[in-house]
Amino acid sequence: MAKKILDEYKWSPYKSLMNLKIKYIHRGAKGDVKVIGGRDIKSLEKSFFVIENVGKEVRIPYHRILEIWDGDRIVWRKKSR
Repeated sequence: MAKKILDEYKWSPYKSLMNLKIKYIHRGAKGDVKVIGGRDIKSLEKSFFVIENVGKEVRIPYHRILEIWDGDRIVWRKKSR
């Protein structure tokens, strides 16, 4: 699950959220997909993560995450149905 990977990168002394790129479904964005850096994550909650967008907090449900990248390596990808 994507949350488990994000938690691992947040709490591990050997990994960092700052190294991540998160690709997620964002309705209205070009192709309905957006990519953010791990440094944009303000907090990880039970069922969503929080980012700041134009001065407002935005909650993104974990089920919208499509891929998580560490540099140029995919560390998690949502399974196709």
